[in-house]
Amino acid sequence: MRGQPGALQDARWHAGLALLCARDLAWDLRVPCWHLEEAAEAIARVPALRVVLEHAGLPWDRSETGLAHWRRGMAALAALPNVHVKLSEFGLPDAPWDAGSTVRVIRETVAIFGWQRCMFASNLPVSGLRVAMPELVRTVSEALAGLDAEARDGIWRGNALRFYRIDAAGR
Repeated sequence: MRGQPGALQDARWHAGLALLCARDLAWDLRVPCWHLEEAAEAIARVPALRVVLEHAGLPWDRSETGLAHWRRGMAALAALPNVHVKLSEFGLPDAPWDAGSTVRVIRETVAIFGWQRCMFASNLPVSGLRVAMPELVRTVSEALAGLDAEARDGIWRGNALRFYRIDAAGR
């Protein structure tokens, strides 16, 4: 609960995030969409911290009202240049796989963050509860179809290599 001990406003969170930054580490942030704006406030206090938001901010409520709330939080995070986002785990609690709404969420996420700060991730084996890997890849491919080759390559692999400082050549 906002403002309570253990919430993102807790001084211990700020101290921990500052330690991550001081050690040049990154934070993989997983919060449901109703905490995205709160997370942005916490991250803004440590502007040099590299952050990647997990699961496209968990847009579980795909109603117009729910997506409007999710967009506000995503925009607050995207305003922070060191925040990136993983395009992953699009399953909905207690609902079947919905490729159409997932394509929409992916496209909106890329529009909000820019392709340079988006990266694909699968979240297997958990995502396998809602969708098989071939269908997930097909859905993401459909969502990215309108982008040029550089943007698609960045989202599929290049952005993650850069964010996590992985040398693909193994040097």
